Amino acid sequence: MYHSKGADMIRRRKWRARVGLVSAMAVIGAGALAPQAAHAEGTPKPPGPSGAQQDDGGQKQAGGAARQKNKDEIRQRLQTLKSKAHASPGFAGKWFVQFSEKPTIKGGSAKTITAQQKTFSSTAPKDVKVTDSYSKVWNGVAVKAEDKDLGKILKAKNVKAVFPVLTVQKPEEPAQKPEQKNGVKPALFTAGDLTGVPYARKELGLTGKGVKIGIIDTGIDIDHPAFGGSGVPGSAAFPTSKVVAGYDFVGDKFNNDSSSGTYNPNPKPDPVPNDCDNHGTHVASIAAGNDAAKKFKGVAPDAKLGAYKIAGCEGGFDSDVLLAAMERATKDGMDVVNMSLGLPFASWPNYPVATAADAMADSGIVLTSAAGNEGESGVFSTNTPSVARKAISVGSVDSGEISSNTFRGPDGKLVPYDSVAGSPWPPTAGKVELATYPDGKKTGGVDLPGTPFKGKAVLVSLGGNAAADQKFAAAEKDGAAAVVFYDESDSIAPLFKIAEGKPGPKLPVIQIKYAEAKKLETTIAAGSASIEWTDEEFAIRREDGGLVAFSSSFGLAADLTVKPDVLAPGGNIFAAIPIKKQGERGYAVYSGTSMASPHAAGAAALLLQSNTALNPGDVRTVLQNTGKSVTFAALESHGFDRTAKEPIHRQGAGLINVPAAVAQAHSHAKVTSDAVPSTVTPSKVSLGDTDSNDPTELTIANRSNKEVTYTLSSDVSPVGTAGPNQFPSYFAGLNTKVSFSAKTVTVPANSTRTVKATVTPPSTYTDKGTAKKLPWPTIYGGYLVLKGSNNTVQHIPFAGLNADYESLGFLRSEWTANDLTPKEPPSDDYAGKLYIEPNLAFVSSCPSGRVLDAECPDATLSLVSNDDHKYSMDGYDVPNVVMHVENPVSKLEVAAYHANADGSKGKPAGKDNIVFRSDGVGADTSVWSYAWDGTVASGNGKAPVPDGRYVLEVTATKGTGHAQNGKNTDVFTSRPFVVRSNPGATPSSTASPTPSPTASPGQTSTPTPSPTASPSSSSDPTTSPTADRTPSAKPTSTLEGGAPRTRR
Repeated sequence: MYHSKGADMIRRRKWRARVGLVSAMAVIGAGALAPQAAHAEGTPKPPGPSGAQQDDGGQKQAGGAARQKNKDEIRQRLQTLKSKAHASPGFAGKWFVQFSEKPTIKGGSAKTITAQQKTFSSTAPKDVKVTDSYSKVWNGVAVKAEDKDLGKILKAKNVKAVFPVLTVQKPEEPAQKPEQKNGVKPALFTAGDLTGVPYARKELGLTGKGVKIGIIDTGIDIDHPAFGGSGVPGSAAFPTSKVVAGYDFVGDKFNNDSSSGTYNPNPKPDPVPNDCDNHGTHVASIAAGNDAAKKFKGVAPDAKLGAYKIAGCEGGFDSDVLLAAMERATKDGMDVVNMSLGLPFASWPNYPVATAADAMADSGIVLTSAAGNEGESGVFSTNTPSVARKAISVGSVDSGEISSNTFRGPDGKLVPYDSVAGSPWPPTAGKVELATYPDGKKTGGVDLPGTPFKGKAVLVSLGGNAAADQKFAAAEKDGAAAVVFYDESDSIAPLFKIAEGKPGPKLPVIQIKYAEAKKLETTIAAGSASIEWTDEEFAIRREDGGLVAFSSSFGLAADLTVKPDVLAPGGNIFAAIPIKKQGERGYAVYSGTSMASPHAAGAAALLLQSNTALNPGDVRTVLQNTGKSVTFAALESHGFDRTAKEPIHRQGAGLINVPAAVAQAHSHAKVTSDAVPSTVTPSKVSLGDTDSNDPTELTIANRSNKEVTYTLSSDVSPVGTAGPNQFPSYFAGLNTKVSFSAKTVTVPANSTRTVKATVTPPSTYTDKGTAKKLPWPTIYGGYLVLKGSNNTVQHIPFAGLNADYESLGFLRSEWTANDLTPKEPPSDDYAGKLYIEPNLAFVSSCPSGRVLDAECPDATLSLVSNDDHKYSMDGYDVPNVVMHVENPVSKLEVAAYHANADGSKGKPAGKDNIVFRSDGVGADTSVWSYAWDGTVASGNGKAPVPDGRYVLEVTATKGTGHAQNGKNTDVFTSRPFVVRSNPGATPSSTASPTPSPTASPGQTSTPTPSPTASPSSSSDPTTSPTADRTPSAKPTSTLEGGAPRTRR
């Protein structure tokens, strides 16, 4: 465990969201600008038939005052929208413009929608270019527009709200094992065994026939045999009998990463959604692949597919393209849509894509979405759009088996091995003699005389002081043809890889189990011995099969609703990848919630085939009611007994159980196409915080032809989490109490009954049999369980916070390194705070010299330690506010004020002095930053403030803004600073600013997203290191140094 005494230097790196293509899409809390005040429900109110300009008769005087008030509101909101958009990571220079009529999927008039969009296009300023339009799931357009035109757009007839269009970059390719290189056979695709898919196919006859699954991703390889192709690239004509719909919205060369040498933000759509990335093909084959020759089947092998490509071969995608794909999938009649993408920590669902997802569900489309791969970053890390209220958010479990390469040992038996990433793949045929180091030198890493290992495979222990790269380098120098590592962990999975940028070995480097290595050493000692490389596979049963993957993201959502909803297999999933040249077999093993989500999509297809009367709510309900709760993945390391289960905000209802879900969808009768499901609703209970302890009413629907009596109980074995969100501590044996209004409920045939359940939050946990008080506010959970007299068991996950949400830390975190180990005595050595206090900063270096909206993407920020720091306001030499956002805030504003003589906050810097506003910022694991360009709203634009002394004030609405003590906001006011008091001042950086790339006319020039910072250390006691992570909804920074990385 480590901590730092502080850091006054924060190095900002170019922002890259890990599109996990989930891996990621930017549907963040980039709030809308509405023309008028919001309704009580919080929905922007559309203008009247004549807009804000209407005035008649005796209302002229009042109307004039109202118009002036409305103008003031618009002016202020306009400025904050501009500031907010330009400060948002990945702002694409485009805008969503929403109109007042409902989308057609929600009952809106197609005629009215067309008229509203046509009116806008004909009356918009000439420099405003409409780049896309939407009507099915969201009524509006995307436009390319300058800031100066936003005021006119906002006041245009029928405009309801304006949102910035955002962009996200793709992550590095996930770890993989290409089938064509390691000989793995598709028969080893065993993830379906965990969820009962083989039984559903064989015994129930469910294959997804008649169901269409839309995959919004990186495209699909229509030539792949898994989708009915011949295996010859370029041979299939689109659409095919399997891939019946789709579209490429951007083209292969589209690349919105402005830091890339192949930056090209100009999309060139193509009718054929060919995949040049691998991700989309892999995802699609999990859901519905079917390769008879290789005996590979996806979850719903007979389902048809729609493929919607939203990213090129490099870079990421823009949210307007994602929305267009959702529109098209809806118009194409997809029954299920999967989105293995999202933005971690962006968990306030108030963006067009999130509302569109809910609209799609309302129209009858089942949406599955990856929960995210930020499990190591702690609580509140779930992705958007999976936090959409009606989407099924899917977490990941590891598969039951992993496939392994093999060689045949001297005794003729197969020996499993894994290859070290970055080393050449071993051959699949041929013999090689074995060798070993002399006694006393078994750990290798030493240079022996001559070349004693010439042409041989040498056994090397991973023990000793030499690093792995030293070991294989020494063996290579001594003539080895291959290196066979082993260690005492008895694992074949290497714990190291070849460092990126370093030259890798020219010989195969593999790892085998300890016991196998010792057998080989014994054989070598008895005489010569050889091994034979093979292309045969070996299935290894995982001890952690069916347990939550370490990378699977935690909930809850920012509004404390239960997320994720369910789990599905996502770890080590064998599926198709594109065939890039004739003769390749095109399969690989990938891991992540990207792989779990299409598994759930396929399961939804099986349910819809079994019962065409099911709606999306029914599908989610039966999957949750019948889910299987999973054991806590790290029992031994925490000393918990076998009864401890994974936190509810990590597993939701647990691992899906397809046969049980199908049975419930048919009320446990014969499978027919129009049965009515027997359900318990709501299918999850989000208790929120301690604002209320009202009971929850459950509705039990028995749609069978027999009376059923249900016995009610609870399961409170899931562990709770508390402490720093990034490094949660786990507490088992919570004293959560659940009571019911009745112990049993009898429900007649084809009837419903209700019962109330009351949950009392826990106050203690159990440590080695002793009840102890919980040290901090704790997220807890469990299950409400109903056992039927018809031998059925249904459960409903519940979760909540045992404290007032708004009492937690938000802009100021008091956590120290001592809090990472609450069960150990505190130490003065670890008393330093984990996270930075809110502060003012300046750019001290900018290696790239690039300026994007007054920011340098790779800047190093230094904390300001004295009053009246001078900013020249030239390039990136502008005031920066930096802070750590520990828990989600529903609103965050930055305002500029003149400074009084004593340095305190004085008068507003302008009539509209709100320079930044966000309707929802997620928790972060590093540092949030905002750079003020020294302007405030002025008319329909903005103007620089005069030279002088100023302060910036940050106001955050804590949580959901319902503090029990009435203190709903957290406020930070900066020390005073000076703007342009020295006209000759130059930027603090030694680099010269350079312009960013531009797009062709009518297209988007994507600025480098708002930066993260890499840290450096200093003596400032208020800061300390945190680990790197994908940024949240705002510009973020990470602090440099060795952050404590405790794992369960």
